Amino acid sequence: MIHHIAIGTPNPSNLAEFYLRIPGAKKTREFHYPSGLLRSIWIEFGSIILMLEEGEKSSPRALVFSFNENDKSSWIQFLNQIEIQNKTDYTVYFLDPDGNLLGLSQYPEKLTVF
Repeated sequence: MIHHIAIGTPNPSNLAEFYLRIPGAKKTREFHYPSGLLRSIWIEFGSIILMLEEGEKSSPRALVFSFNENDKSSWIQFLNQIEIQNKTDYTVYFLDPDGNLLGLSQYPEKLTVF
C-alpha cells in the first residue's frame, strides 16, 4: 500500500494551488524551515498523501488519479480549465504547472468524462 508520493518543486505554494483544484484534494499539513521559508505542503487524496517538497524539480513519471463517478461534474469542470495533453479510452493526461505528467483513469472501464 502506498503511503505518500513526494514531488520536488522550486515553488510548493504555486504547485499546491493547482493540486488543490483537483476534485477530492484536501490540504492537511504545511511545514517551514527554521527561517520561516515554506518547506513542504501535504495534500491528501483519499488515503494517499501528496507531499510537495521545496527543492529541485523532480517527480514520478506520471501521477494518475482514479475516476469516481460521484466526482464527475467536478472533474469535468477541472478538465475544462486546463490543457489536455493526450487521451486514451481509459485515461486523460494533463500537466501541472511544473510540467509533471498527471492523469485521470477509470481503467478497466472506459473513461466517461468526455
